[in-house]
Amino acid sequence: MAIRDASRPYAPPLPALLVVCSAAFGCRDMAPDADRGAADAESADPSALRVDARYLTHLAFAGSDGRLFYGSFDQTAERGRLERAYGVWWAGADGWQSLVETRDTIPVARAGWRLLPARPMTVRIGDAGQIVSVAFSPDDESESAVRLQVGEEVSAWTGPTGQRESLGIAVIHAEGRASLGVLFFRRAARALGIPPSAPPSRSFVLADSIGNGLLIHEGGATGPSVVHAWLHGALSSWTDLVLEPADSVGRSARWSFEIPGTELRGNLRTRPLPADGSPVVAVECILYAGSEQFRFTGLTTELPSP
Repeated sequence: MAIRDASRPYAPPLPALLVVCSAAFGCRDMAPDADRGAADAESADPSALRVDARYLTHLAFAGSDGRLFYGSFDQTAERGRLERAYGVWWAGADGWQSLVETRDTIPVARAGWRLLPARPMTVRIGDAGQIVSVAFSPDDESESAVRLQVGEEVSAWTGPTGQRESLGIAVIHAEGRASLGVLFFRRAARALGIPPSAPPSRSFVLADSIGNGLLIHEGGATGPSVVHAWLHGALSSWTDLVLEPADSVGRSARWSFEIPGTELRGNLRTRPLPADGSPVVAVECILYAGSEQFRFTGLTTELPSP
């Protein structure tokens, strides 16, 4: 049976939010220095373990115009040192481009989960410790500077392995223009004395041109498949999604899904987009909701647990 979670906040469609976000992004500096609010943020974040631990943060963005962004931030704090492995990619019309590929070890600063600058990436943090923006300024002037500006969070929940997940809006600034879209955020943590609890799981993040969004998690052996959707400004979630395993031919793959007890069903398939070593695959989706049909584009990748 489909479940509508009425406790979650109403999520207006992205075009309506664009007016608010454009004003906020254009009229004032939302991000204080990273030093401010550090103590409050550490105590407020449920994944901020005060022990040696591994932290994973993922940012996945699907733009209403087909632009894509994916960031994987793997940090292990142990004995006062922080081992980092950052990988960030974005995709415009020319395919996937690498923005950051960093592996290093530095002293732990404040909380081991907090993202830190890594050339050529800068990070701006808000009063509550939230990510406000991540920006990339390449040394090669022929490459585009890219900035992900994080907007309003419209829904947040705890994932099946205790990680914090949320859906919200964001804007990608690149190549002289801004693209509004859907942002999926996930942060997970594990004390190093505890063995990993779950294998990687596949997720899909999708947006269409009129402000609708989809997030699909493939449950596999660890739990049910889940979908979070906002269509026509209404936000709904289901935990009984039937997601058929991928039917793969060469480098192409197709999935189908349906939500029992509803009129929602759809098909997903990979779409050609040149890759620069990216672990992310571009996808497109057709969603059927009764007599309506929606066309989405976005990305899919396997997200590891810490």
